[in-house]
Amino acid sequence: MSNNDLYLTSDRAQKLAQDVLDMAEAAVKASRADETEIVVFANDSALTRFANNQIHQNNFERNADVSVRAAIGKRVARASGNAVTPEGMKALVDDACDMAQVSQEDDEWAGLPRGEFNYPFNVEFYENTAQLTPEDRANRLKDVFDLAGDSYEAAGTLSNTVVTLGVVNSHGVRTVCNTTAGKFTVLYTGSDSSGYYEDFQRDFHKMDIAALARIAINKAESSKNPSDEVGVGKYTVILEEEAVATMMMFLSWLGFSAKMVHDKESFLVGKMGEKITGGDITIYDDAEDARTMGLPFDFEGVPKQKLMLIENGVATGYAHNWKTAAKENVDSTGHYIGREEPLPVNLVMAPGDKTKEELIASTDYGVLVSRFHYPNVVNPMETVITGMTRDGTFLIENGKITKGLKNFRFTQNILTALANNDGLTREQRFSSAFFGGGAVVPVAKIKDFNFSGKTDF
Repeated sequence: MSNNDLYLTSDRAQKLAQDVLDMAEAAVKASRADETEIVVFANDSALTRFANNQIHQNNFERNADVSVRAAIGKRVARASGNAVTPEGMKALVDDACDMAQVSQEDDEWAGLPRGEFNYPFNVEFYENTAQLTPEDRANRLKDVFDLAGDSYEAAGTLSNTVVTLGVVNSHGVRTVCNTTAGKFTVLYTGSDSSGYYEDFQRDFHKMDIAALARIAINKAESSKNPSDEVGVGKYTVILEEEAVATMMMFLSWLGFSAKMVHDKESFLVGKMGEKITGGDITIYDDAEDARTMGLPFDFEGVPKQKLMLIENGVATGYAHNWKTAAKENVDSTGHYIGREEPLPVNLVMAPGDKTKEELIASTDYGVLVSRFHYPNVVNPMETVITGMTRDGTFLIENGKITKGLKNFRFTQNILTALANNDGLTREQRFSSAFFGGGAVVPVAKIKDFNFSGKTDF
C-alpha cells in the first residue's frame, strides 16, 4: 500500500465519516430495542519514537471503537467492538438488545438524547498533519538529535493522528466530525540533569520542533550540578504549565462531575456558591477554544457547552451528561465521555496579568517547578495529591534563578494551593497531565507549597 492510499485526505476522511453515519443509521433502524445508540470513535495514529539520539520505532495503527447502547424500557445494556461494517454494527446491536432483555432496570434511566441540536463550532482538518510520513517525521527530528550532542540523550515521540467521532441514535441524533492532531515530546537527559518540553497542534505547520527542543535542552543545561541545600518545608513556588495542568485535571477527576456530586464523592459537595480558591482563579471548560483540542459534541451527540466551574474563586458548576441532567431537571452540558461519569476534559484556567519573568523577579526566595512526575491522590475529598518534581527544578534567590535543585516530593491540597495563588501569567499554553488529558493554563506563583520529602537526584 502506498502512502497516498494509507494517509487520509480531507475528502477521503469526509467520505469515510459519511459511510460511518449511513452504516450506523441502518443498524439503529433495524434494532429490536426501544432506544438504540451507536458511537464510533475511529483514529489513524502514526508515531515515531526515539531514544538515545536515534529513532527506534515507527508505527501506524488504524482502529475504531464501536459502542452500542440499547434500552428496552429501563433495561439498558452496552456492547462494543471494532468492526466498522454493516454486519459488525448489526451484530453489536443484536448483542446489546439480547443483554438489555435480561438486565436489571435502571430506575434513573432518562432515555437517550433527543432534540434538534445546533453545534456551536466545527473542528479543522489539516492534510499536512494527516499525511505526515515516517520520512517527514524523521526529517523534523534531525535538529533534536543535533542539539543533544555528546552530553545528552534525547528521547520522546512525534506523532500525527486523524480522529473521527460519529454518533447516531433512534431519536434522530446524527452527527460526525473529523479532525487532526500532532504531538511532540522530548526529554533530554544528562549525567545529573534533564529537561522536558511538549507541544500539541492540529496544524503541524505551527509546530517549530527545533525551537521546542531548545527549551528542553536549556532546562537540562541550566539544572546541571543540582544542589540539595533546600530542605523539606513550605516554599513559594512558580509552577510552569505542565504542573498547573496536572492539578487542573486532578480537580476534574476529583469532583467536576454531576454524578460524583450526586453520590457525595466530590469535593464540591456542600461548597457550591462558596469561595474555594483565591479570588483571581477562574476555571472553565470550553471545547470551542481551539487550544484545548476539543470536539463539538460529546459521546452522546450533545453539543459541548462552555461550562464555568470556578469563577473568581467561587464554585459555580459541574459537568452533566443526559442522565445526570435529567435528575436535576437541567440541560446536559455535553460532557458524556462514554462512561457514567460526565467529565470536563477541555479545561481552561483564565490568565493573569504578569509574565513569567515578572513572577520570578517578585520572588525573594522560592522554587521553580517545571513539571510533576507520577502524581497520585492522597485524599480525594480534600483534593490532596502527592508526587515528585522532575525535569527542571530551580532555586530562586532575590528575583533570579540561581541554580538547579535536586527534586522534591510534594504533598499538597490543590484548592489550598489555588487559594495561595500570588500571580498568574497572561500567557497560557495547553499542557498535558501526567495521567492523561490536559488544560490550557498560565504559569502560577503559589505561596506555602508543601515539599514533604527530597530525592538524591
